[in-house]
Amino acid sequence: MTISIHDGVIVGYSVNFLENELLVHIETMADDIVTVTFENYLAHDFDHVMAGSILFDIDEMDLNTFFVENREQFESHKLYAWPIGYEDTNELEKYLQKNNYKCYVISASLGLSGYVFAKTQKTKRN
Repeated sequence: MTISIHDGVIVGYSVNFLENELLVHIETMADDIVTVTFENYLAHDFDHVMAGSILFDIDEMDLNTFFVENREQFESHKLYAWPIGYEDTNELEKYLQKNNYKCYVISASLGLSGYVFAKTQKTKRN
């Protein structure tokens, strides 16, 4: 049985840097609490973080497509060595690909949206 997070409300999220994981806790339309775990987490960038955020979906996006759409953002981030130190965005993209990172895009109907770089993503009922 598939767990639907569409229209779920984000209860909270946390990052455990020692375990390299980001957890997103969601109350589903069926009143279940589920946790989406991004394992082998590298970094995330969230906008519009607020209570009552309503998810639309979490989708894996092809890294090439993601960088075409967001190259300018990463050009400005390289001055801060985020998410890693790199000379140009091609170097960052190659690092992510070589190390099997994926880009998970979080879209919202309301509130929190953004993306996560991690190697895997799992959803489970609590």
